[in-house]
Amino acid sequence: MPSRPNILFIFSDQHNARVLGHAGDPVIRTPNLDRLADESVVFARAYCQNPLCVPSRTTLMTGQYCRTHGLYENPDIMEPNSPTFPRTLATVGYRTCLIGKAHFNGEQFHGYQQRPYGDLYGQGHQPDPCRKPEFGEAGLGGMVENAGPTGIPLPLTQTEICVAEAAKWLQAHCGLHGAQPFCLSLHFDKPHFPVRCPSRYFEHYSGCVSPPRVPEDYAEAAVPFVRRAIRCFGGKSDEVAATCIAAYYGCVEWVDDAIGRVLETLDHLGLGENTVVIYSADHGDLLGDKGAWNKTLFFDSSSRIPLMVRWPGEFQPRHADDLVGLIDLFPTLCDLAGASTPDQCEGESLLPVLRGGTLARDHVFCESVFLGFPEAAGCMVRRGDWKLSLYLDGSRELYNMAADPDEWENRSGDPACEEIESDLYRRVVAFWCPDEQRDRVQRTPKVRRQKHCFPYSNQFMSGDGIVFSGRP
Repeated sequence: MPSRPNILFIFSDQHNARVLGHAGDPVIRTPNLDRLADESVVFARAYCQNPLCVPSRTTLMTGQYCRTHGLYENPDIMEPNSPTFPRTLATVGYRTCLIGKAHFNGEQFHGYQQRPYGDLYGQGHQPDPCRKPEFGEAGLGGMVENAGPTGIPLPLTQTEICVAEAAKWLQAHCGLHGAQPFCLSLHFDKPHFPVRCPSRYFEHYSGCVSPPRVPEDYAEAAVPFVRRAIRCFGGKSDEVAATCIAAYYGCVEWVDDAIGRVLETLDHLGLGENTVVIYSADHGDLLGDKGAWNKTLFFDSSSRIPLMVRWPGEFQPRHADDLVGLIDLFPTLCDLAGASTPDQCEGESLLPVLRGGTLARDHVFCESVFLGFPEAAGCMVRRGDWKLSLYLDGSRELYNMAADPDEWENRSGDPACEEIESDLYRRVVAFWCPDEQRDRVQRTPKVRRQKHCFPYSNQFMSGDGIVFSGRP
């Protein structure tokens, strides 16, 4: 192996893994991510470990499932002394920096040495076009209704500032610390709501996309956890839904263009050959799947994530079918950096797969709590062609993902599936310990005032440590 590689970890927010050109979407334009995929090991069956921002990002940082780190909801606080992958990489000489959204509650670095721009005080999502009292405490507007062209001048948007700050940080690294390896985490806030993008992207997709068709009686047959999501986030008119999806596609293309500019900068500075580039997201987006929007459900549109890893000359591009998750990135990064993986990590290093082999583990878990309703919780296991979801109320979903990739036919209770359902049920119960779930949720400390209470979403940190808000 050559000298320890640099690491550029690019993370988007709420990116449905199907909305990528290389994933087969016939409408979306993602030339930069498609090119990156052509040069990468692409994990076609990668899952988040919780389809909600804070718990998913905590799993990424700690390499632990929610049942272990205890964070299930967005106000939850991660322990300030938690072993994290940036903290571990720093111990073996890496310079570590985070630019963009972290969604940390309480302590704001968790092992990163620098945070020149991001949600240090405020939430990582800019109100667009501006914060309005009628939009509620967050000031963001409706998740679906507030969609369309951005009302913010592009140089002031989080997406464009992330590109500029990343380019500046990479330039400074070359000028001051060129012999030292780095780990730069670049976290975009899109395509998460507010679903607003530059007008040229929105206009391109307007009229080209439409919401998925859902049988009228679907909600009546769905399990209670899914019915709750449809009741809370469903019921959108076709016009509103189509506008939101067009803006969502525009946001994805906008992020793709931003990533292309960052990768161009990386290459121009002579860093591309010895930099591992990783692209992923914290979770997906339902985009009207089953009549629901937002996330938190175990359907692939919500729980599956894009994941690709490139290292020129070291990893041969291919598609890997191993079942993997964000939980596996901590030990993977440790292996790449020559660091020892902390014992508490529950994931497995993906380096054997990146080198052309396979992963010994044949399954992956995902947990979820419906935000604000701790009694509504569930756990999913994906193994082979099958996916089982078990909920606290005892209801279940069982899907054959090979025969039914869109997850319409719940096979739970089908005598023909009794053996596979029993096996997956035992695995979920042994892993999740549902009798302990409510206690896990209740004992986790929470912030009383969430970040979106702060007037401005993102802040800059100057070289002398002064923090000031970026506007809007």
